[in-house]
Amino acid sequence: MNRLSAVLIILLSIGCNKSTLDLSTIDFSQPASEYLKDISPSKGEIQYGHWELVKNNSAEDDLELKLVGKEEVSKVYHINDPSDKSQFSFFGYPSIGMMGIEIVEYQNKIAFYSIYPEGSKTSEILLKLKQKLGEPSGVVLDTLGKTNILLQPILKTLPKDDITYFNDEYDDQQVSFPEHYIWKRNGMIYQFTLLQGSEVVSSKIVAIDIKAFKDRIILGYHVPDKDPVLGRFLN
Repeated sequence: MNRLSAVLIILLSIGCNKSTLDLSTIDFSQPASEYLKDISPSKGEIQYGHWELVKNNSAEDDLELKLVGKEEVSKVYHINDPSDKSQFSFFGYPSIGMMGIEIVEYQNKIAFYSIYPEGSKTSEILLKLKQKLGEPSGVVLDTLGKTNILLQPILKTLPKDDITYFNDEYDDQQVSFPEHYIWKRNGMIYQFTLLQGSEVVSSKIVAIDIKAFKDRIILGYHVPDKDPVLGRFLN
């Protein structure tokens, strides 16, 4: 191999190396550019305004979701391409192949992210979240019958102290467990959602800035005061 060929290989190798970002390490008080400047899916979509349910002109009683106003300016990254997704992780664990990652930049800070980490590591991820954030500010419980096929993977995943057994009015044994763990810390809400499966229990991790939540800039979190899971953590 001559010297020119070796130099070209090195340059190509450098060009192919992409920066990576572990979302669990983000300091939300820092500028978004500190985290996103070297990430290749840099062409986020600029969004002007906030989300509101407004009357549909074609149907008087129908409502539709629209962006309203121009004051709020955000940048939304929908990361679905496998090569782009490989640049992101959570506690070092990659995301599930079929699920995308979303990041929202607002007022020069990262105001939101959502990721579905690798399902086989769900118990480790929950433990690390508890170590990082402390005791949850609240939980939202779900219940399954003891014979339900979805229960055994959950029992293997969640801490035993988080699971409660009881008998219902028909004297059938039921099992209660957290479907959502929520932490409110330093102007942020963190949400761990358990995604039930017959073999593997996976999770969805969300972090959302409370001001961005109240400003209704994030699709899917556009009715903050009526959000059935996170609404009570706004104040």
